[in-house]
Amino acid sequence: MDFFIMALIIVVNFILQSTIFSHISIFGIVPNTGLIIIVVIALLRGRRTGGIVGLLVGLLQDIIFSPVIGVNGFIYFFVGYFVGMAEDKLSKDNLLIPFIMTAGTTIAYHLLYYIFMYFLGYGLNFSIFFKDVVILETLCNSLISILIYKWFSKVFIVPSIRFGRR
Repeated sequence: MDFFIMALIIVVNFILQSTIFSHISIFGIVPNTGLIIIVVIALLRGRRTGGIVGLLVGLLQDIIFSPVIGVNGFIYFFVGYFVGMAEDKLSKDNLLIPFIMTAGTTIAYHLLYYIFMYFLGYGLNFSIFFKDVVILETLCNSLISILIYKWFSKVFIVPSIRFGRR
């Protein structure tokens, strides 16, 4: 059942990101909802699921949006895997966790993407890009991740009832 829900989330996000979200910008920044979904699913479901979802979302984005296929898939896979490694070590009730993880992974994603594109021969002016795009996108992604985390935690976490002493 979780597989179908995640597949539906990935497809709906991809459709929304390529149609509606690309026309909605906040201070000229379009939030990276794919990265947010990878971080949130990895926090809730672990490294294996986070890595698989990251790979699928990244390859979909590469096929449609990127001049080079595989860069986003590679980066998103490792983002999902490494965030998922912290799944059982972090409290699922703390809303600061997805905020911090999304902020860190947004910055890491842009650094890695810049490095890959630099070595593949695509020149980007990193200082202007970082100042104008990355800082605002990090803040925007982090704030949106709290909302998505609250929504996904209702979908993916099954409440447990415990009897006896604490």
